[in-house]
Amino acid sequence: MLFTHAKGFAEIQDVGLSNSHTVRIAPSESDDSFYVTRTEANLDYNLVSLDKVIKILPFSEYQHNLDTNGWWRKEIGAEFGMAFFDDYFYYGASFQHIWQREENYSVEELDETTEWESRFVITAPLKWWIFEDKVKLRLFDEYTYDFTRGQGTFNEVGCVLDWQVREGLRLKGGWRHTDRVHDFDADLFELSAVFSL
Repeated sequence: MLFTHAKGFAEIQDVGLSNSHTVRIAPSESDDSFYVTRTEANLDYNLVSLDKVIKILPFSEYQHNLDTNGWWRKEIGAEFGMAFFDDYFYYGASFQHIWQREENYSVEELDETTEWESRFVITAPLKWWIFEDKVKLRLFDEYTYDFTRGQGTFNEVGCVLDWQVREGLRLKGGWRHTDRVHDFDADLFELSAVFSL
C-alpha cells in the first residue's frame, strides 16, 4: 500500500501487516522447543532530507513451550529500524514489555519486566535457478537487555534462508544459537511461515 503526501520532512511510504508462525526445535535433550507467533504492523517513513526510510514496527509475540505444553513468554512493544547499503544491512532497536515464566530461565524467577533489544541483520540475495531473486540468506544477531536486572539476558545469533514464495507468503528456515547470559545455551532449528498484507 503506497501513500503519497506533499513533500516535507517525513512522508509515510508504506504500511503493512504481517503474522508469522515459527517452530523452533532443540536437537538436544533440553526442553527448549517452542512455537512462536508474532503479529506486527510495518510503518515505513521516508526521511526526505536524508533519503532514508525508518521502519516503525509495533508488535506482539507469544511463545509456547512445546515440551512443557504451556506459554513461556509474551511480549508487546515497538521496533524502530533502518536499512543501509541498498538494504544489505539492517539495524533495529525495540522496547518491549514482557511476561515470562521461570521455566527455561533458571537464573531466578522472573514474571514481568521491560527490555531493550537490538537487532543486526545482513542480507545477501541468492541467485538460485527458479528461486532467482526470491531467496535471501540472512545472518542476524539479537541482543536483549533487561532493565529490571540491569544486565543483558540474551544474545542470539543465526542464519536463515528467506524464500518469497508468492506475494503475501514467505517461508523461512535456518538455525539459531541462544546464549542466555549467565545461564545455559541452546541451539535451535527453526521453520517459519510469514503471511503479510
